[in-house]
Amino acid sequence: MINLKEKHNTKQLSSSAINSHISSLNNILKYVEKQELHIKASDYNLSRKFNDSENKENTRESAQKFKEWLNKKYTETGRIGYKALQHAVNIQSVNLRLRESLAVKLLNKDLSNNILQITDKKGAGKWDGSKNTRPREIKLSEEQKMVLLEARDFLKQNRLTNLNTHKTLKAGKTWAQNILKKYRKETNNPYFHYHGERHWQAHQAYKESWQASGYNNIECRARLEISDKKEWMAQMIQQTGLSRAEFIKIEREIRYSISQSLGHERISITNRYLG
Repeated sequence: MINLKEKHNTKQLSSSAINSHISSLNNILKYVEKQELHIKASDYNLSRKFNDSENKENTRESAQKFKEWLNKKYTETGRIGYKALQHAVNIQSVNLRLRESLAVKLLNKDLSNNILQITDKKGAGKWDGSKNTRPREIKLSEEQKMVLLEARDFLKQNRLTNLNTHKTLKAGKTWAQNILKKYRKETNNPYFHYHGERHWQAHQAYKESWQASGYNNIECRARLEISDKKEWMAQMIQQTGLSRAEFIKIEREIRYSISQSLGHERISITNRYLG
């Protein structure tokens, strides 16, 4: 940790990179059942700084415009990478990171039970690109299942194993980022970023989870962009008619479920999505 702190102080590593290292170390400690050695970045003043009331989700217009542009480029150039990337963005609606949407082995997935299994690196050729190789289960809505099936059909038709059309995942991610830069340069369309799809899905899942509990129009703090957490909670409690304790209990369960679906080790990470 002292070495990481020195690299942070000398700007050799960013806060984001350091926290990724710490997350990996904690995963190893969890695997060898040494959770008592869990490392907290905050103990070393290495925590990433976030504005958790900022809305970082893509609007549906911005996502649609980007996918339309990708389809147009595919039509003009015939480069299959554009169409593959369009499908990759589509399936990010299943709570997938960009790397996961490029790497996931859809041809090997049984979606009949409406669950997508994201696998770790155990077994050659089975890794789905999950961060820190962490496996998880994602419950699928009918709409989410449909975009996965459409992407699977595309893979079959083009004899692809996944949506990464480059030799390595790193190369595929770099190409995708360069394509996004090209899109921003060529158009004046609303701002789009890949991770904004996960933020949008987290916000939607939050709202829909409350709806499933019988409460409509309950939004997370980030979507409403309310900086004061107490103010937001007071508004939501008044809207639901629940007691503070009842609201917190349901809300905590919803956040935990979303955290599991997103593949986060700690719910505090998910809170940076929801506020």
